[in-house]
Amino acid sequence: MHGSWDLFRSDGGIELVPELSLLIIQQVVDECPNAIRSLLLLSKSFHSLLTRFEKSITHRVSYNDQRLAYTNNDAQIILSSRLPPRDNPVRAHSYPWLSELRCRSTTIDFLATHDITQMVDHTNDWPTMDVPKAELQCRLNLFKRKAFLLLYRLADCAVGLDRTGNIRARQSLFLDNLSTHELATLGIMVEVIGQGYFTLTKALLSSEHRNNDVLFAPIAESSYFYSPTSVPYNDTMNDNWIRECMCVFEDLTQRHGPYFAWAYLAGSDDIMRRPDLWARSELKQGLDDMNAFELGYTMSFASLQSVVWRIFCKKANCSLQDSWTPAKAIIEAELAQYKID
Repeated sequence: MHGSWDLFRSDGGIELVPELSLLIIQQVVDECPNAIRSLLLLSKSFHSLLTRFEKSITHRVSYNDQRLAYTNNDAQIILSSRLPPRDNPVRAHSYPWLSELRCRSTTIDFLATHDITQMVDHTNDWPTMDVPKAELQCRLNLFKRKAFLLLYRLADCAVGLDRTGNIRARQSLFLDNLSTHELATLGIMVEVIGQGYFTLTKALLSSEHRNNDVLFAPIAESSYFYSPTSVPYNDTMNDNWIRECMCVFEDLTQRHGPYFAWAYLAGSDDIMRRPDLWARSELKQGLDDMNAFELGYTMSFASLQSVVWRIFCKKANCSLQDSWTPAKAIIEAELAQYKID
């Protein structure tokens, strides 16, 4: 504590009633949840007041806050964006919980408008909706937010677990309890993110390296792309190699939630924590694990995306080869039903 004086009493003896202080604190926390760290250090009296009314303050601030609609704010315990995420779960109606929900809201806003979630396929003419472009974007934006909520729920369902086998078992159980519609939403969103990663990665490699004889030099730290320095440039331009990276990226986004995608794409902007370095390390480990499995050195787990489609096919009564068609039909029907202001 910086001091032990009573901030509720002036030098002239005038007292500030706690109820008024709570209203001020609630407004401050609403404007900037991270400010609570400084407020807790103001004095013993402030620390006591904030601790005593933590649940009440966070409930009031979060109640009916539409920014938190797709952050899985109904869960009693969720993963934190602190690194590594699984080491710092947060409980509902705590100050770290409120800060995490605001962080998730910002992450959703970022990803919903980023090229990695571009959904309009001009090649295959999908979605096939005869509506103005602006309206289509509004409908797609709402779909993305609903899909991000499912991704957060998928990541949060395994909170408290750290072994890959245990996490996969819990997430597989969660997926098995989803509806056909929810599975289609999750499956298509992850496919979109994967294709976005593939497109961005290939475009970046093409612009960064023009000489096929040059080995990969480390790309600037501010770049979102990561590649092992031992991979020749001509191999990286091979679609199969980039697709391997894409599969790992998809899997990590499902394991850690949308935060992983944000950390990989924009984490370098956080110069204090640099979550992009953690994301790159996770991607590299995933690629190493995939290579070790292909060489017969280790066992491996089925990708979560393959689990999503397997369960979807079972519930939709379709084959894996035909799964994309009914899934798209389900999503297009949902897009058409959205009420857009």
